[in-house]
Amino acid sequence: MSPSVGVGIAVLAAVALAAQSLAVRRSTASQSVTDVVAGVFLVNLVILVPLSAATYAPPHGLTARSLGALAVGGLLGSLLARGALFLGIERLGASRAEALKSTFPLVAVVTAVVTLGERLTPTVGVGVVLLVAGAAAVSWDARAGPVTASGREAWTHVGLPLAAAVCLGVDPVFTKVGLSGETPALLGVTVRVVAAACCFGLYLGWGYVRQAASWPSRPNRWTVVVGIANTTYLGAYLWALSREPVNVVAPILGASPLLVLLGSAVFARDDEQLTGRLAVAVTVLVAGVALIVTG
Repeated sequence: MSPSVGVGIAVLAAVALAAQSLAVRRSTASQSVTDVVAGVFLVNLVILVPLSAATYAPPHGLTARSLGALAVGGLLGSLLARGALFLGIERLGASRAEALKSTFPLVAVVTAVVTLGERLTPTVGVGVVLLVAGAAAVSWDARAGPVTASGREAWTHVGLPLAAAVCLGVDPVFTKVGLSGETPALLGVTVRVVAAACCFGLYLGWGYVRQAASWPSRPNRWTVVVGIANTTYLGAYLWALSREPVNVVAPILGASPLLVLLGSAVFARDDEQLTGRLAVAVTVLVAGVALIVTG
């Protein structure tokens, strides 16, 4: 496969990621976040489990160590980060929540410096400054918006996508361990999704038994779109990484907030409160992401 095709696949992943955020905004207008998350898991499983079963015979490189690491990665990325991001999109809008979520490279840098003793290069240092400045500007814009809550509730809303960023920043550590042996990427993603879906099912069951909570409603068309976009993103992201280095793929994915901003202006103008300062803040943030990843 030529490099241009690998880059094209990474672009597809970024577009799918942006489409997911925009569709979440639409789907949460008529369904709860719990219903949307359940619907996305359903779509993930319907697509990934049969595909993995038809492609790989178990265990196909899976060990107890890889299973455990992939399961933890799934809980962080496919459950906790997904839930926090979807709540953030519901309360802040896709453009602001996606931008704040994209600060996860900062978490990865801090983790590497603290746990591995790595040093910051000048390029990464500048990227960190831009990332923090962009995230701060997006947070300020979100809290200053006319439809945003005030006080402590506003900070909680801003904290949701930032919590997703923390989970996504730690997730690759476990995913890398899970895929370090002979486990194929497709099988690894399926294990992650199954583990996260099982834990989410236990959460729903506990709520149903202890609090008489109702089971999730049937997915609407926008929730199905979210699930398809999420599955496409996962597949394209791993496929791109198998063809291109991280420092090529990650900056392309880091551009997803700009795609969300553009998509919001074109397709969701009535749902999103777009401002000029938000556009500047997102641009600064994306530049920071690119510098951190490539530095």
